[in-house]
Order: sequence, then C-alpha cells, then structure tokens
Amino acid sequence: MKPNKKWIKDWQIGGNPSRERTLSNDLIRLFTDFWEAQGLDEKSKTTRNRYAGSLHALGGYLVERGISEDEADMTADELFYEYINPYEGPLIHQDNETWQEEIDMVSRKLFKYMESKRSDTHKT
Repeated sequence: MKPNKKWIKDWQIGGNPSRERTLSNDLIRLFTDFWEAQGLDEKSKTTRNRYAGSLHALGGYLVERGISEDEADMTADELFYEYINPYEGPLIHQDNETWQEEIDMVSRKLFKYMESKRSDTHKT
C-alpha cells in the first residue's frame, strides 16, 4: 500500500495533535516522493508490502520521537537525520530480526534518496 493520508491517523498519539499532524504530513510527502522515485508501484506486491510496512513503522516512530521534549522543535528532515543513517534505521522491532532487517534496508535506501535530494538542492 502506497503511503497515504490514512497513515496519519495511525500515527496520532494525542500528545500534541498539531505537531503530530505537521510531522505526519511532511513524512507522508517524503515517503510518497521516495516511493515514486523508487518506482515501487511497478514492483511485486511482496516488495510493495515490505516497503509500506517499513515506511509506516518509521513514520510512527518519527512522529512519536518528534513530540518528545528533546525533539519538539525539530523538523521532519531533522528527525529523519537524527534517527536514520546510511547503515541502519532506528531499532523498532527488537524482538523480530527479520522485520528489523527490513526497516534497516528501507532506511538505507531512504537515506540514500534523501542525500541525493540534498545534493540536487545544493547544485542549483
């Protein structure tokens, strides 16, 4: 399932609804752009489901982190770089190695995508 606005409701915690909504909308835009850049609509259903599951989990994690006191003033991009790096994503599925490996794989690809966007921005 391609990233969509329905995910925002799943990510709502209720701690700071306005902030959660802002972060969620920004993440949906990022994830949708990434999805399209990767051509995931053309991939197998299994691949689409793996990416969707990982992106959904990452979004929920980042929104939750984004309303904590320490990260309350960070943008979605800043949160992304705080928790995702070129090697792995955040530890979300500590009890399921297979799921965590999928999070890490999608995080690596998403990080590479973000870096390519960043370098494109600096070229112009």
